[in-house]
Amino acid sequence: MKILIVYYSQTGNTQKIARAIRDGMREEGHAVTLKFLKKVAYDELSAYDMVGLGSPVWYEMPPNVRRFVEEMPPQAGKLAFSFCTHGTMPDLYFPLAVPRLMNGGFRVVDWRDWYGDCTVQIFPDPYYTAGHPDAVDLEDAKEWGREVCQRAERVRGGETDLLPGAPAPDMMPMHANAAIDHLGGFHNVHGRLVRDPEKCLYPKCHICMDNCTMGYIDLAARPQRYGSRGDACDDCHGCTYCELLCPTGAIHPAVPYEEAAPVGQEHGSALFETVLSRAEEEGKFRRLIPAEEVGTKTPYYSRHPRHPRRKQLSFEDD
Repeated sequence: MKILIVYYSQTGNTQKIARAIRDGMREEGHAVTLKFLKKVAYDELSAYDMVGLGSPVWYEMPPNVRRFVEEMPPQAGKLAFSFCTHGTMPDLYFPLAVPRLMNGGFRVVDWRDWYGDCTVQIFPDPYYTAGHPDAVDLEDAKEWGREVCQRAERVRGGETDLLPGAPAPDMMPMHANAAIDHLGGFHNVHGRLVRDPEKCLYPKCHICMDNCTMGYIDLAARPQRYGSRGDACDDCHGCTYCELLCPTGAIHPAVPYEEAAPVGQEHGSALFETVLSRAEEEGKFRRLIPAEEVGTKTPYYSRHPRHPRRKQLSFEDD
């Protein structure tokens, strides 16, 4: 089979899993192309027998990934698979992602998730899932890639009873309430971001424009446009990637992180710990750092105070 794996990644977690899946599929003898979401054109899809879609979980699908699926031309029965990486609460992802793929005409062969470290400015660092995905996760992803190909070949041979139905959400009530509060809100739960033109290096630097998930930034426009509001970014999907990448701190929260999440105060989440403890008991989660080593009093911004807080990934894949 000719297989295209499309993925979106900010921290590298999903990218690592995508590459491992690709390697497993190639070991099965298939021709696999791996591409970053932004580099994929819809007219390319017709050249492939199966398409995989991978992304992080932002309560559900990141908005750019959701838009890619919802605006995709009908796929008329093409095979697909879905995968994601996440911190603590992935349960809304596949119940929303898989039906969207099916509505687009795909026959979804399988889906799978893996834990990954989280880098959100006001979240604990180290995070609860620090260390993931590790070598065990990557080997598991590689094996899953082989299994997906084997199932897909059988489906192509006529065993359509192997196609699973759409998944149903399986969430604790307080977990569901947290997700609904986020998705139903009208503000960025991690803080409204603003831009200081005096610190901005544009046109020498345009890293925020290149990496904005929704294309909200246009510094070439007159007047310059930054964020969902034009003069600020307060989008409810909760992305703060431009702030992480800005080399000068020109992009910053309207309410300083030092005020929103002071160092030394408790910023842990009883919800996250409860969800992960249950997953650990069920054998779904391997805790790589003890609970007492989670940085509940050391938010990410405090351990990464220099700008940029992160560097953008290299997306030279296939």
